[in-house]
Amino acid sequence: MLAARAARLVPPSMSSHAGHAHSPFVCGGGGVVWCGGGVPLRRRLQVHASGSSSSSSIKVNDEDSRVSDESTIIQKLDVVQELESALLVACVHAGRGDDQSYRTNENVAAVNDAVEKLANVNTTNSSKTGTWRLAYASTPLVFRATPFYWLVGEMATNIFNVDAERDLFPLIGSLQEPLQANFGDIIQEVDGDLLRSRVQLSVLSGALSTTLVTTARTVPLTTTTSQAQVVVESSRVTQTPLSPILDAVDVPVESIFDAIGAASGKGASALKPVMRTIYTGEQVRVEEVQGVTMVFERQ
Repeated sequence: MLAARAARLVPPSMSSHAGHAHSPFVCGGGGVVWCGGGVPLRRRLQVHASGSSSSSSIKVNDEDSRVSDESTIIQKLDVVQELESALLVACVHAGRGDDQSYRTNENVAAVNDAVEKLANVNTTNSSKTGTWRLAYASTPLVFRATPFYWLVGEMATNIFNVDAERDLFPLIGSLQEPLQANFGDIIQEVDGDLLRSRVQLSVLSGALSTTLVTTARTVPLTTTTSQAQVVVESSRVTQTPLSPILDAVDVPVESIFDAIGAASGKGASALKPVMRTIYTGEQVRVEEVQGVTMVFERQ
């Protein structure tokens, strides 16, 4: 679905290559200043000559100004949509993360370039509310794109002084190999401050499968920041051979980890990962947690 949608949305000039060096978009000063086809985003003025040849003034016709401003807004929105589409195409070329055969330096650079351009676009962010599918993670360990493992990373680092990036997560990944674990769709459902993660997981070449559901809430650090604490509330497994028995069992993750934080003397705040929103748009959302960049496509 991602590949088909990106192919439909990407401009013809980009359909053959989504690389960094050939991107037709230039951003600067917090906004898009030029777009593909050489169309500048500038306000047009109607010039009226007045007085003698040695004196003239520039007047803005109110109606023309309004139309011009609306045209500029439309052009800018079109450019933003093209930038989002370019990011989705780059994600298709780079792969989600778990198949490293796609991960050439050029493909990763294309993703980073598109993310940087969107981060610099001066536009009103769209609402996060909706359903999002993981399109790209900057790590091959894609399970790290889930709130539960963000919490595990905080516990390892802040409670047990373990380098989660270097030691813990690679160990978890290696333990999954003998089980032939395969992660399907990684979905996030956002509704206001509610964040629900659904991860499809199969093991033993698909002999067993389940969906891991984690419910969390986000708490903005301040009213003006793009950062928010993620409070993981509960977790459960669904669609197993023991359904519907296990479907109704919620593990009270927040209570358990708050007790761990209190017992360690570090407090509950030591187990609250921070999510930084890089960009939210109509098609894509980009988040960063614990150094991992994640691109989600709106469904």
